[in-house]
Amino acid sequence: MNTKQVLIATATVFFLVGCTGKGKKQTLEDTSENNVKLEELYSAELTLDTIIPNPGIKYPEKRGVDPQNPPIVINIENKAENGELDLSQFYTQVEYVKIEHPLAEKGIAFLGNSTYQVMYERGASSGRGANSRVYLTEDKLIAGDNFFGYHCFDMQGNYIYTLAAKKELPEFDVKNNSATMYITPESEIISGISVSDDNCLITKVANRKGRFVFHNLDKQKNYLNRPASYGTSILLSPDSYVSYVYNPAYTGKEPMLYVFDIKGDTLSAFMNYNPLADIGKGNFTNPESSDFYRYNQVLSMRQAYNDTIFRVSADKLTPAFVLNSGNKKPDMQTALKGDKKGKIFIYQLMETNDFLFIVHTEDYDCPNNRKSGAVKFFYSYYDKKSGKRYSIPSCEYPEVFTLQNSIEGTIRLMLSNASVYKDKLYSSYTKTQLKQIMDSEAFASFPPSQQEKLKALHDEMTEYELLIMILK
Repeated sequence: MNTKQVLIATATVFFLVGCTGKGKKQTLEDTSENNVKLEELYSAELTLDTIIPNPGIKYPEKRGVDPQNPPIVINIENKAENGELDLSQFYTQVEYVKIEHPLAEKGIAFLGNSTYQVMYERGASSGRGANSRVYLTEDKLIAGDNFFGYHCFDMQGNYIYTLAAKKELPEFDVKNNSATMYITPESEIISGISVSDDNCLITKVANRKGRFVFHNLDKQKNYLNRPASYGTSILLSPDSYVSYVYNPAYTGKEPMLYVFDIKGDTLSAFMNYNPLADIGKGNFTNPESSDFYRYNQVLSMRQAYNDTIFRVSADKLTPAFVLNSGNKKPDMQTALKGDKKGKIFIYQLMETNDFLFIVHTEDYDCPNNRKSGAVKFFYSYYDKKSGKRYSIPSCEYPEVFTLQNSIEGTIRLMLSNASVYKDKLYSSYTKTQLKQIMDSEAFASFPPSQQEKLKALHDEMTEYELLIMILK
């Protein structure tokens, strides 16, 4: 199972453990008008019990190259030349923020490479590698997970308020770093959050009915509460969102991505052009997940089993990168049912202004393949300035893989929790995760100053705190 994104399916609900172009020049009048529209949007505080969209789709499907920024083809079939990535090449300052879980008095902590169990009336599911996530804005941060809710803090680490939390808290075993949730048909579930600057889309389920809550952090209030739509939903703008509905096991030709305005009108639909697989009866594997992230505040996405990273707008997908895996690219039948030895699967992507970091595997990641050594992890980055890809040799699993960072007063950047907000690169660490890095094989190769810094940060933390390192 791919540990970068934990997925638990219950009925039709997914419990998730989350293009620019040249156009009309914006004037001061345009900016003022947009601000007025946003103020009206945020002050509405609407609650809708039904969604009745206008008929039809507003924009026809459009995928096209930006002539000023054609897609960059990156060959990942073969190992690139070695080139250590030192983040001090791109960043010069560091800021640490330490936060305590608002539910610490109840024995609740942030998740950090945690194991989990979800208990149903008929059966159970379990997994590993669950992490609380951190989302930065200009002057706030959101931290949390679908087990114990999402909470807002200022940049000094002070708790402000809770955006979403369950009434009946799951259990958390701090000693064993394990969470347990019990779900009944009547249970209230937090199934996801999407954050874009001061706006959030929170998805909840109660009595098997999903609800969207559109929330503004600056106003600290919801501006729309409405029934949820199907799929993984991500904010595109304050008044629009995308819904990713791709199912690689489905045998029909259907859209893989929709764009909706927040009141339900369909703005666009983008078809799935991946080949179809015939999985027949019996078990099948699904070793690759989709990737969604923001680059310069523009939503970017890669469909699972597709080699193209697109910039997403309300009416167009614009290709930015093509990850060429050549003869090691699996066809869909092989990905779901066949022998995956030597086949490449994308594991994680992270894009900054300076580089695109790529983690991929050969064979697929699952406990048995880790135990047998069948799955191999590869770490590389495409340097935008030189136009070249470089490999970073490592035998570490992604959960403890770190990037070199020789900025004074810093520790190495843990990739599994890393994210980008504008020109900032950041990652978060629980006390358990700091200990796992210290216990890793790579720790002995760290500079003595960073070894000492890691130990000091670890010793200063409690099990209920989360440390965020922000590079600028």
